[in-house]
Amino acid sequence: MRRKAKFYKLPNGEVAVEAFKHNGKVYYHFTDTFKMPPGRALCALAIYEELRMRCTRDYLEKHIRATELILSGQKGKIDLNTLVLINANLKERLQLAPFPDHIYKLASVTFFDETESPFSYDFAYNQKKIEEWKRDPQILDFFLQTQFKDLMPRSTTSGISAQTYFNIAAQVEQIHRQAYPAGIYNNN
Repeated sequence: MRRKAKFYKLPNGEVAVEAFKHNGKVYYHFTDTFKMPPGRALCALAIYEELRMRCTRDYLEKHIRATELILSGQKGKIDLNTLVLINANLKERLQLAPFPDHIYKLASVTFFDETESPFSYDFAYNQKKIEEWKRDPQILDFFLQTQFKDLMPRSTTSGISAQTYFNIAAQVEQIHRQAYPAGIYNNN
């Protein structure tokens, strides 16, 4: 029986090598992440922007919808207290280290398995891949320990464990969501 190759060599000469195995799947990454094929690179840039801002596009869209709802003023009154609170929450997010979901997303574009094209990014497939990774509490620590960490903005979380930080981040996310007007996070 013939063994599968442990690397991909792309037409442009770039090489993707085996990075790790998880649940029976082999995951690869490019030896030079900044030279990945354009299809993946464009997705990586979009995901990196979310990571850098600490906000997903969905969060920003809901923030805009909430701001418009507040400014439309039900019964002629604008709820300035809520507007100030959600704006402060958005500002606070810029000071936080990346949320776990951002790290999973960036990992999903950086690491690909043998069933994926190294040239493009399938959002639906990668969402399933992320959900599989989330079921393993050690995979997030793995991402934070590998060369992949060099792609992430530097955090100021030294002295606390990654898991402790991510538990705090989840609580902050919940608090921020609760500050929005009713219905913003219950529907699309």
